[in-house]
Amino acid sequence: MPIRQQLKLQLIERSHTRDFWYACLLYLLLALVCWPITRWFAQSAHEQSRLFHALSVITLATIFLIRFGRVQIIEAFVLNRQALRSLVATYGLLLLSFIGRHYTLSDYGRDSAPLLVHAISLMNIPAYCLGIASLSFFVFGERIRRINYTVAGTFCAFLILSTLLQPLDWTLRSMAGQWSGALLSSLGQTVELGLHADPSGVPMLMLIVNQHPFHVASECNGFGVIFTSILLAVMLVIYRRRNVFDSIINIATGALIGFSFNILRITVIVLLAPQMMAHYDLMHEVVGGITYWSCLIFIWWLFMGPIKDEGGCDQ
Repeated sequence: MPIRQQLKLQLIERSHTRDFWYACLLYLLLALVCWPITRWFAQSAHEQSRLFHALSVITLATIFLIRFGRVQIIEAFVLNRQALRSLVATYGLLLLSFIGRHYTLSDYGRDSAPLLVHAISLMNIPAYCLGIASLSFFVFGERIRRINYTVAGTFCAFLILSTLLQPLDWTLRSMAGQWSGALLSSLGQTVELGLHADPSGVPMLMLIVNQHPFHVASECNGFGVIFTSILLAVMLVIYRRRNVFDSIINIATGALIGFSFNILRITVIVLLAPQMMAHYDLMHEVVGGITYWSCLIFIWWLFMGPIKDEGGCDQ
């Protein structure tokens, strides 16, 4: 029986029980408490296409995990043990965050270390992700444990890394300009990298290759492909249950591969630009799309993303 049909039948059956509506009330309250995070996430994804693309890739990867993980829907729409544990952990983290936030604002906590204040501010993110995991356990049952925690952990990494989008922008742009400039120089091109002010006085990082100027804009910093590569690596180390050492190596490798593909993208665009100025925007998008998806497919293959039926996801 299709999963959709199983869920429909079990929903009809559970909707006649009191426990079902108690659980719905708990999740409704949780949704209200977490609404500020949901709104921030929705606005960020809408304003930053890189975040939206990364979320789309993670959604597609999740579909692959479900497709090849042989998901079984058993005891759906029940506040089972896994759902209850995750829900208690969610409310516990939210309570700690609330207490910690008020402590840092009090007379006793005003001198708290910046790292502690930042950690408290981020505590809502794992709480939010555990809440989503709890809801998934409630809707789909306990037999999705492996996929559920994989997706929740990946989404938690997604939200935490999203907060680094602006702080890392200039650093990543500088590194992209320097490394792509070095690669172009090794290919015999005349390269100059420097800061130039636009008419409004805002500094612009310019890569000048053979007298042709290229603006190393925020879109060129590689955050999108690096970000998504890291997330895929995180997803697969959780799904494959790697040890701590292997997880660190895989995630670092994913970041390095994403950075390398971004340098390749910039280099190819710069080399093709003199011959493709009449169709520069189209060429830019085509090269960007090819390198982006080539990188992600390579990451999926390298870290053993499932491409055929595997054991049950609860194992």
